Amino acid sequence: MTSNDEMLSVRDGDQVYTIGAKCPHYGGPLAEGLVIDGTIRCPWHHACFDLKTGEILSGPAVTPLPVEGRRLGGRRVGGPPLKTPDSVVIVGAGAAGVNAADTLRGEGYTGRIVMISRETDLPFDKPNLSKDFLAGNAQPEWLPLHPADYYEDQRIELRLGVTVTSVDTAAKLIATSSGERLPFGALVLAIGAAPRRLSVPGAERVHYLRTQRDAEALVERAAPAKRAVIIGSSFIGLEVAASLRQRGLDVTVTGPARVPLEKILGLAVGARVRSIHETHGVKFHLGRNVERIGNDAIAFDDGSRLDADLIVAGVGVTPDVELARAAGLEIADGIAVNEYLETSAANVFACGDAAHPKGGPRIEHWVVAGRQGRAVARNILGKRERYGAIPFFWSAHYDVTISYVGSGAGWDTDEVDGSLEGNDATVLYKRGRDVIAVATIGRDGISLAAEALMERREPITLAGLNAFREAFRVRTA
Repeated sequence: MTSNDEMLSVRDGDQVYTIGAKCPHYGGPLAEGLVIDGTIRCPWHHACFDLKTGEILSGPAVTPLPVEGRRLGGRRVGGPPLKTPDSVVIVGAGAAGVNAADTLRGEGYTGRIVMISRETDLPFDKPNLSKDFLAGNAQPEWLPLHPADYYEDQRIELRLGVTVTSVDTAAKLIATSSGERLPFGALVLAIGAAPRRLSVPGAERVHYLRTQRDAEALVERAAPAKRAVIIGSSFIGLEVAASLRQRGLDVTVTGPARVPLEKILGLAVGARVRSIHETHGVKFHLGRNVERIGNDAIAFDDGSRLDADLIVAGVGVTPDVELARAAGLEIADGIAVNEYLETSAANVFACGDAAHPKGGPRIEHWVVAGRQGRAVARNILGKRERYGAIPFFWSAHYDVTISYVGSGAGWDTDEVDGSLEGNDATVLYKRGRDVIAVATIGRDGISLAAEALMERREPITLAGLNAFREAFRVRTA
């Protein structure tokens, strides 16, 4: 996270607001963002803040924006919560869990909050594990979302290294691995997901990246290693490849796809991603499936083999639903929730990677998890807000960042505007004639415009994106 000393005067209609010039998340320049209806949006990761109070309206930021006269940003100034359960227990301390706890306090909830995490470290910035931390550009103390004393100051009881062993929804009681039995007024299941694991012979030699301990183990293993193979040309696989290249390893990415990320981003963008990595020395061995893993090599289904002294797999994740299943909750592709993120049991909510909204896809993105956590908190307090935030994620490949807005499942054509090779492009993903997702490289303002137009349910065109960005760009006073 970043500090914010420099201030910026922003005009919104007839009003002028003086705010922190940089997003509290990672220092995104707010002067390059958009001002829409009394809010300002960060161009890098789409955090949204109230211009008047500095309050976080939408993540991934977890720290309010400094505003003139209120240097630490704002909390809600409205009336008390409509509902006040005597306690809230949150299972999981990733983006969803932390945002739920933060928002409960921000909305004025004064009751007991207990957050339980199987991790032994403070809640941390998970996307950074495969990026700067693994690359060696960030130290462990840079990872926590909040310092330790934050939880004490906010009266959030943080239980680290503890697993919830059972949930009794009728008695409104949970049991934990530490022997504790905790009653709850409301329960939030923000459990997340686990990496899919390979089942081929020798798979026990494969490393995965999901936790801070996983990342630290990879750093230790990378030190003596010379040749790494990444199984899976996914976002996390490619980010791990880039990080290990920065550590000087010889890196090869393998997988069954023709080009990386083809299913999500298409052939043109996938080919561009491959060329970016090849420019930095990454090799590709695609169109192949792993058959077995030996002590120092991987064998493929076509008889080829790759030498490797470090193997990492990034082949997707599986939602963690066993606790919910044992509690008798409805399960779909994850823990089934309605439009308010409520499960099939009263006063039990689910959010993040493990939650599957009825009528929509389950989405495994850090920003989505955080936004769902905020929505759950407000609904616990009786707001009855339907969750409908537009999905957004970003993926960094060396100095090139891809931003993606929307849900492109089932797209059938893509249209590229600009130059992918010049890292200045907009890509429209269409189902029939409708644009259902937009990816950008080097066009952060366009990405923000796409998100805002989708929120308004307005049709997306290239001309409309450019006009919206111009109409709502930041105007300084």
